[in-house]
Amino acid sequence: MHVIVNLQPLLSPLTGIGHYTRELTLELLQRQTHDPRTPQTLEGLTGSRREPLSPQHPLLRDASTSSNGPASAANGDGRAWQLARRFLRNPVTRKAYRWLYTQRLKRHGAQQQALYWEPNYILLPWRGRSVVTVHDLSHERYPQHHPAERVAFFNRHLDDSLARASRINVVSRFTADELQALKGVDPQRIDIVPPAVAPRFFAAPSQATSAELRQRYRLPSRFLLSVGTLEPRKNLARVLEAFASLPPQHQQESPLLLAGMPGWGEHHWPAPVRRALEAGTIRRLGYVPSADLPGLYALADGFTYVSLYEGFGMPVLEAMAAGTPVLTANVSATTEVAAGAALEVDPLDVDAIREGLVALRDGDHAERTARGRQRAADFTWARSADRLLQSFHRAMDS
Repeated sequence: MHVIVNLQPLLSPLTGIGHYTRELTLELLQRQTHDPRTPQTLEGLTGSRREPLSPQHPLLRDASTSSNGPASAANGDGRAWQLARRFLRNPVTRKAYRWLYTQRLKRHGAQQQALYWEPNYILLPWRGRSVVTVHDLSHERYPQHHPAERVAFFNRHLDDSLARASRINVVSRFTADELQALKGVDPQRIDIVPPAVAPRFFAAPSQATSAELRQRYRLPSRFLLSVGTLEPRKNLARVLEAFASLPPQHQQESPLLLAGMPGWGEHHWPAPVRRALEAGTIRRLGYVPSADLPGLYALADGFTYVSLYEGFGMPVLEAMAAGTPVLTANVSATTEVAAGAALEVDPLDVDAIREGLVALRDGDHAERTARGRQRAADFTWARSADRLLQSFHRAMDS
């Protein structure tokens, strides 16, 4: 089997889809010498070329040893990435970018013998067999929480992509149900291939690592942590409002630190949130490289991820792997991922979030965190790669 994978999600600072693409591609490459089910040849598609892949490919380098520093919106780091995101959201630019990728893909002459895997929603034009990964349908449920251009792009192309795909991969049972409910997709065409947790998230940081992280990020002795791109769907406004309503002493004893790239949308914070930002009881860390995340999770007193809608919710699993108590939403895929091992609240209820933050800080979480680590251990990249390979073979046999 010859597989072509679109590596476009790896061309920018990695978010969830980028990590998903990278880890599964690496797992397939590492199996080539001993697993007969694995594709004999894997090619990567980028904007500039289509080329054979190996574990040493620059785009597949070890995320845990990345040397990129945190990109803080406060000090100006990460500004180039913000400009790049705006550039790629331009409809004309996106059309040209898509055309370039299509030309690279068409250069493969034997399309009937090759399988094209698109890990990022929208298939490029391709006459052969294909597998497409759909991570969520938030643009359908919450179009107001996405840039208008992104919603328009998905509305133009997703239905056709689903119709043309030989197999459709999703990351959770929740997203599979969404595809059936909103798009009428036959469940027999859907394969669930979830993300996984790297072993480094289970390892406690050394004293030296902990000290270095505390110094570099100016970490207080106690803190709550939130991780994710700062965008409306993540429901950060309600979380910050709930935190800012806590007694000042509670805020000072356990500040809320926000790790994540600037997303999109204007944020007009109410006065209590602005005061907390000015006082430093709410603090933005900016983009945090993957190498630092396991230690940050482990050092936090609690982790909050009360998103309105998630196709999976990878940070929930990573925090549970680190043994950190988690507060998440009782809707969409996060409740499926947590499987009873996290505190869950209504993401639309600020009072409920506030009570959850208090419980997160002060509660006895020994049993819950033990269940969380056990739950996270169920998700490995090896198991996910097994499911991906099964989907590839079903596509080739269709």
